[in-house]
Amino acid sequence: MSSGTPSELIGSYRDAIHWISTSPLHTEDKGNLKKFITNYPNLSFFRNAPEEIIRHEREDRVQIPRWFHEIRQVLAFIHSPTLTHPPTLVRFEEPDYDCSMSDSGEIQWYQLKIGVMGDDDRDLFIDKAGLYPIATWFGTDQSYLAINLRDPSDGRIHEFSGADYWDMSFNGESLEEESQPAFTSYSRMLSRILEFKFADGSTVLAGQTQHQNK
Repeated sequence: MSSGTPSELIGSYRDAIHWISTSPLHTEDKGNLKKFITNYPNLSFFRNAPEEIIRHEREDRVQIPRWFHEIRQVLAFIHSPTLTHPPTLVRFEEPDYDCSMSDSGEIQWYQLKIGVMGDDDRDLFIDKAGLYPIATWFGTDQSYLAINLRDPSDGRIHEFSGADYWDMSFNGESLEEESQPAFTSYSRMLSRILEFKFADGSTVLAGQTQHQNK
């Protein structure tokens, strides 16, 4: 698994192919990750060093499943050279399961970001629901994507409504098992990214080689 200087953790399409091909990931995960980067061959990619994920665990006071450590150390996401606002967003093709995000008729742009926003979010999402958010429908509280902390063997990506969870918590209702599976795995989720939107408003669709200005 990756551990080294920043230059070894950020790379081109060719670098990412090497990371994936030489990794111990299952064949299905390798295929999904290769599909993702092949859809966006002109972008840069990054992978996490082990200490980065450990830092998230320490800061959020959580134990992240081993499978998430392993795949993020092979390929995490695309690399943005600087923090931007608005952040880089993604739009997905249909999820693998019938869930709330598949029922919405609105265009949903998600921000992929590990971790929670503050103590209140941590109490609700991690302690009460047993979920670790990795993406949110940007600008709303309607849809989050998360990994299951209660069952470390569950590699699926789950979806839930933050607004609904706050209402249920206020009413004293249990949040256990209230999320819905959305994607079969993290690698599958990446492979289902249909489009990127960048801070300058430009977009790139899967298979395009040039950004489109909007």
